[in-house]
Amino acid sequence: MSSQAYIFLCSFIGGMVIAFVYDVFRIRRKAVKTIGLLVYIEDLIFWIIAALVMFAVVYFSNEGEVRGYIFLGTLLGVVLYALLLSKIVINSSIFVLKVIYRVLRVIWLVLSRPFIILFRIFRVPARLVYRVFAKLLGNMKRIGKSRLAKAAMWNKLFKNSRKKI
Repeated sequence: MSSQAYIFLCSFIGGMVIAFVYDVFRIRRKAVKTIGLLVYIEDLIFWIIAALVMFAVVYFSNEGEVRGYIFLGTLLGVVLYALLLSKIVINSSIFVLKVIYRVLRVIWLVLSRPFIILFRIFRVPARLVYRVFAKLLGNMKRIGKSRLAKAAMWNKLFKNSRKKI
């Protein structure tokens, strides 16, 4: 009887672990919006993890023998976790993620501020330099086109004179 109670307890804990893994996936979905295909992949990963947890519970607690009370213990573990701990775990995890996000955002704003100031300082001179170079480049294109046209004309004259000779 004591070995059956041990196996039942192991399956109960396995059910709680499976429910916790499910909550991890729920927290991830609440924190980061996911597209349809990724949801299916995450579901597949969850079911693989759940199968591995159940396999480990059955293998290590009962040497691979499957009994009905193992499934009952697992179901009871999932239900009790969902009723007692799920909301607490999800709400506290989302709170912690929001705090981490805000801290990282403040750090990013503090670190990027000098670059924003430098960008604003050098924006006006950079525009002037850009306009000067754009004007010079436009002039060089015009000069290049006219020189190219002159070269083409000389090439044509040279060909014509060569044909005559």
